[in-house]
Amino acid sequence: MSCVPMPAPRTVVRVTLVSTEALGATARVWRERIEREVAGVNVVHLESDALLHADGTAMHVDAEVAIVFAGEEPVSAQRALDRTLHSVERAANDAYSIASARVLAVSDLLALTPPRSTSDVMPLARVESDLVPYLRGVLACASNLREARRELSLLGRVVDSMRSELEERSEELQLAALVQRDFLPLPVPAVHGVRVATFYRPLAGVSGDVYHVEQLDEDRVSIFLADAVGHGIPAALLGMAICRSLETIDRTNGDARLLGPSETLSRANRRLVEHQRATTRFATAIAGVLDCRTRRLRLAIAGHPPAILLRPGCAPEQIACEGGLLGIFPDEPYEEIELELRPNDRLLFYSDGFEQAFTEGGASRHVEEFGLLSGVLDADQLVQEIASRIDQQSGSLHQADDLTLLCISVEEISSLRLAA
Repeated sequence: MSCVPMPAPRTVVRVTLVSTEALGATARVWRERIEREVAGVNVVHLESDALLHADGTAMHVDAEVAIVFAGEEPVSAQRALDRTLHSVERAANDAYSIASARVLAVSDLLALTPPRSTSDVMPLARVESDLVPYLRGVLACASNLREARRELSLLGRVVDSMRSELEERSEELQLAALVQRDFLPLPVPAVHGVRVATFYRPLAGVSGDVYHVEQLDEDRVSIFLADAVGHGIPAALLGMAICRSLETIDRTNGDARLLGPSETLSRANRRLVEHQRATTRFATAIAGVLDCRTRRLRLAIAGHPPAILLRPGCAPEQIACEGGLLGIFPDEPYEEIELELRPNDRLLFYSDGFEQAFTEGGASRHVEEFGLLSGVLDADQLVQEIASRIDQQSGSLHQADDLTLLCISVEEISSLRLAA
């Protein structure tokens, strides 16, 4: 945090006497008396005409008490009071002013009512007995008030400095979010009528959710989704590290071999465990390799929500596999299953943010929400419908977690032949 400059010390005139020209002599007498009877007080006397600069603007009166000997002539009395009020208000608006003066009007004019909560009127008959006690009381309070204002001024500068730093951090976070989005995979074109549509909505700029979709050869596509535990920048860095180190092909001695999803997860898990230091970072993941020609999918899961299979006319089916979180045990086994997809099937990989996005009575109903869209065959339209349903949920403007969804859709074989 940058240092907060302190204002330069200023000479404090604790009491200012302002008078009309007619009461100048009275004010000077009171100046001497106040300096005699009130210890440690600097007193100055100004006639009201002196409160205006040559250009007509009010001068600063930076004092703790301003006493206006206004007299009984209405016009000159009101003018003296108004000029004093303008001068102390100008001082109060000065960034380096340490006090806003208490204004006391000495007059018997009933119409002379200062329009400020920090102003008083004292009749002439009470001046002799009450003015000095009044000053002592106000000045005793003013010392504490002055210190409070100093601390408040310093606090204001600290807040300004913190606000500036927060704005810088916000800009950096936005830039980090742009960089993270640039590292997300580009859309993969349809392969033998199989398409993958994506939905990606971070909680706050950067996301702990990452995904990877890659065409491995003429027939096969690799699909991967990971959710780093936590939020914000640490989770985003971990997620990107997992995704960038992802292995789907083994190259040994010049030979290339496609890895199955369980082996992909095992390698990602070992690498994450090897890089653990003082803190343990872990993530959930789901991986699949789909042969788009035969429509056969090999699937493995690492502590991640199960995939959901949508078929027209059928209830949604959760597809689960055994396997623990990434980053806990180096030799964690990951079960691999095989699933045959049919025409018009849609398989959903999603992060656990959806379990919190769709709730009713404290229980998640995301499976039911996905099931309501079983009849939507187009992958892009299905993703748009899910986004719309999320936006309709209570609290959607302040979502609880990152949201990422991959929709794998299989077209009718007849439509493929017609397109060909």
